[in-house]
Amino acid sequence: MNIKQNKAQHKRIADIIKRRIAKGKYTIEEKMPSENELLKEFKVSKLTLLKALNALVHQGIIFRKQGSGTFVAPTVSGRKNKKIAVIVYHSDNPYYSKIIKGIENYASQKGLGVILCNSKGDIKKENEYIERFMDEVDGFIISPVEKKSEYSDGIKNIFDSEMPLALLSDTIVNQLTALVNYVVPDDCTGGFLAGKHLAECGYKRIGMLVCKGNMEKETLKERLKGFKLALLQYGIPFDSSLIFETSNDDPDNGYMQDGYKAAPVIANFCKDGPAGIFTLGDSMAIGLLKGLRELGINIPGQVGICGFDDIELASHIELTTIAQNAVDIGEKSAEILTKILESPDEDISPQHIVVPVVLKVRKTTARIS
Repeated sequence: MNIKQNKAQHKRIADIIKRRIAKGKYTIEEKMPSENELLKEFKVSKLTLLKALNALVHQGIIFRKQGSGTFVAPTVSGRKNKKIAVIVYHSDNPYYSKIIKGIENYASQKGLGVILCNSKGDIKKENEYIERFMDEVDGFIISPVEKKSEYSDGIKNIFDSEMPLALLSDTIVNQLTALVNYVVPDDCTGGFLAGKHLAECGYKRIGMLVCKGNMEKETLKERLKGFKLALLQYGIPFDSSLIFETSNDDPDNGYMQDGYKAAPVIANFCKDGPAGIFTLGDSMAIGLLKGLRELGINIPGQVGICGFDDIELASHIELTTIAQNAVDIGEKSAEILTKILESPDEDISPQHIVVPVVLKVRKTTARIS
């Protein structure tokens, strides 16, 4: 094991012990497990364990009695005012702003402090925020960044340190996901409803507009799966050529500019007859709508557009969309963490919540002859 790995190991052990003290598992009245018991549990070298325990001694969290063992310091107690760190892609994004609103609504009712961070979809930033706030907060709510179908080292460290964690909006299909809390929209049903609606409107050629590189995300895979199932049900052919990728240049605004830039490609797609387009999100759909109108394309006669999210602007411009309750997603994730923090002695099973979605039909789609 190299020096960096050793440092990570003893910090992880120290974090776990601190978390157990905060939960009341190790109390002032009772002696902590012996070094041999901790060695057997953590499966590390004695040097690594001693580094972790010494660090806690220096922080005044634990103390040793010669010949008696290790004890929690009398002055140590949990934070009176609990805080959580919330890490999302872009807090100004209309979708994430609703999630944050939900988190803050619930947290404020429970007297829970919130620290807000923007990862910008950068796994390095996510790791940095987690490392920075690990010792300052009591839990994390994270819309995770994924790389090659893996969570960041930071998220893995949170899990290993036994700190309360809830993932929202996006997840990855792996063993860790099964062991952590998450709140996600019903993406597969959403994709199905979008495909079903466009097919029932009479569009014979139906495609999907996404961001370049995003098809590896589980969220998009689920939406695409439902979308393809709906088209199959209606006998409408679909293949990879009907997945249109944008340039991925405008994440801060929900890819609105990318949708606008994609307008010429979609205009060409409808040359052979009316076409339906299901977009990654509402902001992208709004950009596409603007670009197509500037090109003289009739909406919904030539192109029918269905978004996803139901952001506030969607209703103003009469965009057909799949509505997910982002505020509810935020509130439920905050509720999960609050229950864990309020019941530190309970062994609460991971909560896996899938929030329903609904189709909202507006003026960017219509039945065509």
